[in-house]
Amino acid sequence: MNIYLERLAARTRHVGSVLCVGVDIQPEALPDGFPPTLAGVERFCEALLDAAVPYAAAVKPNVAFFEAFGSAGIAALERLRGRVPSDVPFIADVKRGDIGSTAARQAVALYDILGVDAVTANPYLGSEAIEPLLARGDRFAYLLCRTSNPGASELQGLEVAADAASGAPAEPLYARVARRAQAWGPGGTVGLVVGATAPIELERIRAIAPGLALLVPGVGAQGGEVEPVLRFGPAVDAPAGGRPGGGLLVNVSRGISGAAGKAGGGSGDMAGATASTDVAQLLAAAARDWSARLRVAG
Repeated sequence: MNIYLERLAARTRHVGSVLCVGVDIQPEALPDGFPPTLAGVERFCEALLDAAVPYAAAVKPNVAFFEAFGSAGIAALERLRGRVPSDVPFIADVKRGDIGSTAARQAVALYDILGVDAVTANPYLGSEAIEPLLARGDRFAYLLCRTSNPGASELQGLEVAADAASGAPAEPLYARVARRAQAWGPGGTVGLVVGATAPIELERIRAIAPGLALLVPGVGAQGGEVEPVLRFGPAVDAPAGGRPGGGLLVNVSRGISGAAGKAGGGSGDMAGATASTDVAQLLAAAARDWSARLRVAG
């Protein structure tokens, strides 16, 4: 039994959705009433979490957006982490991956100090390099497989030769990652990042790895469609299959946070308070809408 997958299934059952709320706020994109500073970012993130978490199966902050502010930004992220209820999986989007000793320290920093439940990781140094991120049965790592960015196919789509030892056919690199990842870690601690902007690849990856949990970015602002994600995203075999949502999480960032751009406001204290109220309502409405679009059976 994997503790993370059990917790994710319980939360998915509770909200009836596979929505993962992404937190990657650009200071210059903040709505009126929120200054383009770390204080403004933190206050907006507080509003975002308070409004969206009731509809979310998980939360995924992009750590770089806080690291950019130095130690004060990390302190803000720690405070925001404390704002998320313990029953909501908290995923650090960090794309870590290094030699074993470095990865071991990354695991301490993320799992023990920041207290995250899962991370995103880069598998391209091989399994031994990320083993410390996979080794704990109470934590989880989503490995970059076929990402949602426009240039993803430049390397991920490269054809690799057949492997007689494992029986793998000639296939794109992303497919080999999916094939290999199933044997990594102690069992049940590995998932894949697969972009909604690549529905054909998503279907192929699900056929190769029918039991792995998927984290799917790219819907909404990036143009990915929901229907193929809900069709091919849920796992059908163990370890993630047979649970509410099949281990699937669909990340929505700007589709929710961007809704606050419609709020009015100004630079004064009273205007800022009014803007905060409007923002909270807009964020909650966007999160509720996306949660409904990403609804799954309990």
